[in-house]
Amino acid sequence: MATMAITMEATETMKAVVRKRWGRPRDVIELDEVAKPEPSDDEVLVRVRASSINRSDYYSLGGAAVLIRPMIGGFLRPKDQRLGGDFAGIAEAVGKNVTDVHPGDEVYGARSGAFADYVSVKTAVARKPANLSFEEAAAVPVAAMTALQALRDHGRLQKGQRVLVNGASGGVGTFAVQLAKTLGAGHVSAVCSTRNVERARSLGADHVVDYTREDYTRSGERFDVIVDVAGSHSWRENKRVLEPDGTLVLAGAPTGNRLTGPLGRLARLWLTSRIGSRRLIFFICKPNRADLAVLRELLEAGQVRPVVDRVYPLAEIADALETMGEGHVQGKLVVQID
Repeated sequence: MATMAITMEATETMKAVVRKRWGRPRDVIELDEVAKPEPSDDEVLVRVRASSINRSDYYSLGGAAVLIRPMIGGFLRPKDQRLGGDFAGIAEAVGKNVTDVHPGDEVYGARSGAFADYVSVKTAVARKPANLSFEEAAAVPVAAMTALQALRDHGRLQKGQRVLVNGASGGVGTFAVQLAKTLGAGHVSAVCSTRNVERARSLGADHVVDYTREDYTRSGERFDVIVDVAGSHSWRENKRVLEPDGTLVLAGAPTGNRLTGPLGRLARLWLTSRIGSRRLIFFICKPNRADLAVLRELLEAGQVRPVVDRVYPLAEIADALETMGEGHVQGKLVVQID
């Protein structure tokens, strides 16, 4: 009987992607057995079917920039070993205080540690858009919420205003182009490379700038809101095309050097933007249920759609992270968990 009791009380485990040291994806990524989470009274336990990769997942490996490591947690080695942010799957269990999700519901959302069989989520989980597969839904949460918050909350986009999206071909950029039109922008310009011009047009861009042939900061046009995902121009250059009361929202940053990563460039942009009426804002997305519900309505109505570049099996997640680090991803990279 004692042996049976010990067996029943043993912690359940699951498979999860971890990194136990800092470094490049192929050097540090492991698939390990970890404790399966147990949902609290206000959490949902989700059986993950698919996840997707964000730029932050690549930076969280700590191999691209040494000084980012303390911000992630742990200078010598990561304190939190698990990875991933986006998920789509099935609600397996719900806490007694959860009323908007039920066991068996197909859900999507954002939670750290999403490259795993299960996640337990409190803040950012909602019913999945009915017209999307798990892979498509997993491509939405962090990228789409970042684009939504950049335009609506930080850019304070008003109907009829002119918007430019620099870096319109990646995860955040593809959503920003679509959401700008949905939120009522009068004109949307998309900046991308030659191979992405037609896709940007198909997403609703009124004008597409091929950055290999044209510099948008010398176009002579003016914009009320610039969503800058690429981070390829200085504040002085961006001011040339920003209205006197306009806003530049940084929703991404270039890789930078091996010591500081994007931090050095962000600091320079912030310091040089302190003078004048134009605003420069850098923010970190705050995942939440309400925005997931807003996005679900837009996705089900066909007003917004995810762009999936490639779907990887879980065994190739290190390759997917390497691809993210190389840049020039078209839309989102998705990982099948189950």
